[in-house]
Amino acid sequence: MVNENRRPPFDPGFKNAAGHPNPDKVLDLHATRQEIQAINAGPEGIAKKHPQYEHSNIEIPGIPGLSDATVDLAFYQPRSETGRTWPMGRPLVYHVHGGAQAAGDRYFALDCPMANVSPEGNVVFASIEYRLVPEHPAPAGAYDVYAGLVYLFTHAKELGIDPKKIVLYGVSGGAAVSASAALLSRKLAGPKCAALVLHMPMLDDRQADHASPKQFWHDTPWPGWMENKVWDLVLGDGDRSDPDGVRIAGRAESLADLPLTFIDIGECETMRDQAVAFASRIWRDGGRAELHVWPGVYHGAAMFEPEIPVSQAMIKAQKNFLERVFGLDEGEDRK
Repeated sequence: MVNENRRPPFDPGFKNAAGHPNPDKVLDLHATRQEIQAINAGPEGIAKKHPQYEHSNIEIPGIPGLSDATVDLAFYQPRSETGRTWPMGRPLVYHVHGGAQAAGDRYFALDCPMANVSPEGNVVFASIEYRLVPEHPAPAGAYDVYAGLVYLFTHAKELGIDPKKIVLYGVSGGAAVSASAALLSRKLAGPKCAALVLHMPMLDDRQADHASPKQFWHDTPWPGWMENKVWDLVLGDGDRSDPDGVRIAGRAESLADLPLTFIDIGECETMRDQAVAFASRIWRDGGRAELHVWPGVYHGAAMFEPEIPVSQAMIKAQKNFLERVFGLDEGEDRK
């Protein structure tokens, strides 16, 4: 039995680890969306922070038989031709924003991975405007992310990107739909990314199976009770079995044949144990995964308090992983 009063301590350098008091445990989705929008840099903010990128918008059609929805994709490519040359096309980070699958837009926190990759690497960024819950329950978001993935692969030449160097990069709730999109692509024999990044991932609704939701049920920015309520928005009523994992990646019967997967999670997060279990199951099923569990870290710490040493270590580990996948660590003479 888990003792809620015994849990790993937050890193003492953090100022925001305790979150906001909510004794009534009420999820106000409208307020949550407003809060996220208030810290969203948007296209204007990204342009100021990263003027080296040219921004365009692409309309992504739905996949016949899955969805007839058309969604937007923000596309950022380096303006300059200087820096690393890529004869087969530039690498691409395909970003899927956080917000518990219920809030945010394609620009939310996109500036974080952009800041983590050196401009000299000539890397392209794309970010999808997937449909949100509860207006569009799962697997609508995964269908949209998959549609974007198919588009990027089939239009790689005209976009100037290398289809062998596409990384699917999901954050929090966006990691949930990214993992499900990767499983959907496996099911449909669709494109396979060079790697899958699951940053602070939301992967499994079965919180009763793990200790971390009970340890961090309250007094943290993303508490266990809130994740429970969000999963209800994602899935609605009814059967939650999902052997293919296209609604709930953690419920997939097999995690074999996924791309190389990078998972990082805070030690002081409600989603810690499900992230560790997901990595373990990838290994069990013969796949490759790199797992980081960061001591004293709460959900979103690297974004909200990036100056703290452990946040810097998180950012560096992610940067190093992307550089290895893209071959940026190989030197200019290695093409």
